[in-house]
Amino acid sequence: MSSRIRRTAATLVAVCALFLVASPGAAQAACSTGDSGITYNAAGVPAIFKSLRPQRGMNCASAKYVMNRWLRRSWARSYGNRLPTGFFDGYVTWHCGKTGRTGWRCDEYTTGTAFRFVAYRL
Repeated sequence: MSSRIRRTAATLVAVCALFLVASPGAAQAACSTGDSGITYNAAGVPAIFKSLRPQRGMNCASAKYVMNRWLRRSWARSYGNRLPTGFFDGYVTWHCGKTGRTGWRCDEYTTGTAFRFVAYRL
């Protein structure tokens, strides 16, 4: 088995383990984004990401990983003025939509997990 396949398998097992240890009661707590929450896109337009809240069995570590590694990275690569509404994290596809003026929710339909957050352009 090649090292790339082993690495991918190990990452998949780690992500699955994070989903399994999530407790439904703790899943509603707010999580830190780990930094200022400000991300600039390729055109230099700043957006802030904050108030991260995992839902439906997702835990803070998993929500933080998806937001910081995939959602914010997707914004950073774009030249547009809109936040991304869908992205693939290497395992599953996430579908995001607005829940209010600045509120957002991302759902993953294979595992049934989701997270909410606040995001807006500065």
